[in-house]
Amino acid sequence: MTDDRKPTWDEPVQRTRDESRDGSTPVLVQAGEPTGGGYAYHDMNTDGRPLCGAGDQETEYMTVTIEEARRHGKSPCQRCRQLPDLSHRE
Repeated sequence: MTDDRKPTWDEPVQRTRDESRDGSTPVLVQAGEPTGGGYAYHDMNTDGRPLCGAGDQETEYMTVTIEEARRHGKSPCQRCRQLPDLSHRE
């Protein structure tokens, strides 16, 4: 990552290539048109919020599949993918 904490172009591309989960896996994107703002999709915690803590209580998210998120240029959230407790996945 660069100093301002935004990923370089290569980093999200590599995370997308490394994604091993099925395309039908549900993930979160920020609500909006066409499939939300931001560049990343997030894993969900048990409360249906981003696992990484992105956004705040006012930030709206919608559930889409990995396949749909990828079609709209989203890549996996780096923070969600790095969190050690992944037992809720799959």
